[in-house]
Amino acid sequence: MAKLMELEVLSPSRTLVSKDDVVYVLFDTITGGIGVLANHAPLLAALKEGPLKIQGAGGAITIAYLEGGFAEVKDNKIVILTPRAELAENIDVEHYEQLQQEARARLENPDALTDIEHTEKILRRAQARLKTVKLAQDPKGLQL
Repeated sequence: MAKLMELEVLSPSRTLVSKDDVVYVLFDTITGGIGVLANHAPLLAALKEGPLKIQGAGGAITIAYLEGGFAEVKDNKIVILTPRAELAENIDVEHYEQLQQEARARLENPDALTDIEHTEKILRRAQARLKTVKLAQDPKGLQL
């Protein structure tokens, strides 16, 4: 049997995940994707917007969206602190497709009032949520 880890995903408003039977976790850091198995070396990483893949002991896979934050891995426990997190099945695909289209249009034709940095952030977050949903539809095909 695989050695198990604990996982907590915390945001200011709630605890999204709290499990003690996790086999594998995959998340996107600012320098690339990282997969964590039991007995991983201690790690502190800054996260960027993107999917979180969690595989439980029974093989069940949970996919969630993380809006950046930090991950700490130590002594077979992973703690993720993020400003916002949501399970893939709760993401409103139509809403984020619309936001993505609007942000792209604003960036292609900015006017004097367009806040480029803010619009790029909206686009990144919409794309990350849509990527999370796509991953949830095919969890074995994860490519961060």
